[in-house]
Amino acid sequence: MVKAAPAPDGLESGTDFPIVCEVCLGPNPYIRMIKSPNAKECKVSGRVFTSFRWRPGASARYKETVISPEVARAKGVCQCCLMDMEYNLPVGVRDALLKGTEEVANLPQSGVNQTYHYDQVAKASREDVEASYGKMASDKLVKMARNSPYYDRNLPKLCSFWLKGQCSRVVEGTCPFRPCCGTYRFPELAGSDKPGMEKLITALERQGAVTVMRDKSEEMEEIKEKLKASQRGSRDQNIRDRYHGTDNLTNKYLGKAEQMDVQPPEDKTITTLYVNLMGQPIEERDLVDQFYAYGEIRSVQVLAQSNCAFVAYSTREAAETAIQKLYNSLTVRGVKLRVMWAKPPKQRDTSGPGGAAGIPPEPPA
Repeated sequence: MVKAAPAPDGLESGTDFPIVCEVCLGPNPYIRMIKSPNAKECKVSGRVFTSFRWRPGASARYKETVISPEVARAKGVCQCCLMDMEYNLPVGVRDALLKGTEEVANLPQSGVNQTYHYDQVAKASREDVEASYGKMASDKLVKMARNSPYYDRNLPKLCSFWLKGQCSRVVEGTCPFRPCCGTYRFPELAGSDKPGMEKLITALERQGAVTVMRDKSEEMEEIKEKLKASQRGSRDQNIRDRYHGTDNLTNKYLGKAEQMDVQPPEDKTITTLYVNLMGQPIEERDLVDQFYAYGEIRSVQVLAQSNCAFVAYSTREAAETAIQKLYNSLTVRGVKLRVMWAKPPKQRDTSGPGGAAGIPPEPPA
C-alpha cells in the first residue's frame, strides 16, 4: 500500500518537512522544496502554518501544502491531497467504513472547540496522535486501498484558455498546462466519459493540441464542456469538503464499497447473510418475518452480545435474491438494519469450529 513519506533524518515532520504521502512527493528521490515559515493560512481551520512547495517531477505541476500539520494529524491525512495516509483513500471513505469503531476521529464542531482541539494536537507528540491510524483494521479498506502510487494526481493543470480555444502560448510551444505541454492524460473524464476521453487522446496524438483546440465540431465541444465542468467550483470549498468527507470523490468510493457488500462471494457454498442489529433488541421471529419471502430458511442465529445475526438459506439463489431486495431497505421495528454476505468459513468441515456455509459456531451455554 502507499505509505506516508518519511521525514529525512534530523528533520521534524510537520515543522521541517511536510506531512505528505508518497504520491504527492513523487517518484524522484531528489527534489528541491521551498519552505515558507508562517506564510499560509490553513484552508480548514484558518490557522497560520509553515508551508512547503515543490515539484514532484519534471512533467508534474508544482504542489504545496494547504492545511496545517495539526489539522492533518488530527485525521491522519496528507497536507497536500488530504488523502488518508494509511490506505491512500478519501478520508470520508475511511471514516464511513470504520463508523462505530474507536478509530474514527470525532472532531469538534464549534470554532472555539476546534481551536482548542488543534492546540492540543500541536502540543502532543507525533507518535501519540498518529498511533491509532497506524493500527486500523478493516477488510474492506484493505481491498479498496491502492497498492501502487497514482501519479496522475500530480499531472499539470488543465489549460482553461485551451478549453476556450484561445490559448496563444500553445502555438509557441510555451504553455505549461495540459494538453498544450504534450501531456495527453485526462483522469477528469475517466469515470464519467471514458469513450470521450479516448477520442480526445486519439485526436491529440494524431492532430496535435493546436488543431484540436481549433476544432469546433459538436462532439469535440461536448468533450471540452465536460472538462470545463470538472474545473468549476470553489477550490477552498472543495478542500474543506474533502477533509470532512462530503465531496463527490468520497461518494463515488462509497458507492463502490456498497457494491462490494452486494456482490456474491465466489464460494458458491456460502448461503448465509450477515445482519447488523444496530444495537436493537431484535428477535429471531422478527428476522424470519422479513427473510422468509425470498426462499427456504435453514437457520437463523441472533447473537445479541455481538450485535449481529446470521440468516442461512437452503439455496444460493434464495440468498442472492434476499440481499438484492433487502440491501439498504431492511427495516425491523422502525430501525434500518444493514445486510451483507457473511464471510466464508475458515474450515469447510461442517463439524469444525467455523461451522458450515459461513454460519458461526453455536455460542457456549
